[in-house]
Amino acid sequence: MTRRTLLFSAAALGMGTLAACSTGQTASRARTGTGPASGGGGSFGAGDYNTQEVADELGYIQENVRPLPSKDTRRVLVAGSTGGLGQLTAAHLLARGHRVVAHARNEQRAADVRRDLPGLEAVVTGDLKDLGETRRLAARINDLGAFDVIVHNAGDYGVGNEEILNVNSPSPYLLTSLVDPPRQSVYLTSDLHLGGDLKLGELREGGTDVTYGDSKLQILTFAMAVARRRPGPRVNAVAPGWVPTMMGFANGPYAPDDLRAGYQTQVWLAEGTE
Repeated sequence: MTRRTLLFSAAALGMGTLAACSTGQTASRARTGTGPASGGGGSFGAGDYNTQEVADELGYIQENVRPLPSKDTRRVLVAGSTGGLGQLTAAHLLARGHRVVAHARNEQRAADVRRDLPGLEAVVTGDLKDLGETRRLAARINDLGAFDVIVHNAGDYGVGNEEILNVNSPSPYLLTSLVDPPRQSVYLTSDLHLGGDLKLGELREGGTDVTYGDSKLQILTFAMAVARRRPGPRVNAVAPGWVPTMMGFANGPYAPDDLRAGYQTQVWLAEGTE
């Protein structure tokens, strides 16, 4: 798959609903690799909050990616950037010389990402399972000033429907609504949206019967709605593929897609060179 086949350019369609995706949960892997040690696991959290594949790629970025010469940097916030695709996106942008702000669900994960990615401009904390926390997170982000790009990468899979709903739907909706609009927004979705149901009635009635596939359809629809309502900034939705992150291994140690391609599309969009 190329980055262009992974990319949906958000264009017209409207609906006032929601969602997002990426770093994940359970699954442990080997604990070897290069880079800083962290929270009880291996290097770059291998076997703890990252798979060995992600840890190895973080080591590759650290050793091989260099700042871009004579290029204006961008200020980028990556939501859900303490592991998986979000951390890889943040790490690559940081190595390229961009100003990067990471987001962590709690102070322990914030300490992990500061250790893993020295040079971050800041780390903001807020657990997206709690919508009150999401609102407070939006205020913290606004206190930091304007961003060129916000990557809405945070998401959950393999957990209860209520948690999937809060993390994948109302939270990115609230962050989009409450945070000062950036020049560009990138939302992570999934091909599983093809089996999803928008479930607007469920959302309006305060229900929680929302699956992961439903939430990915919601985020794609929401990205299109944002593009229609905010014609100035660029809005994109990206399906990164089934890649070997903790989320990718939630159903077993098999994920067939290219990890590097899975985060490089976000990097390509954030840098805006084309």
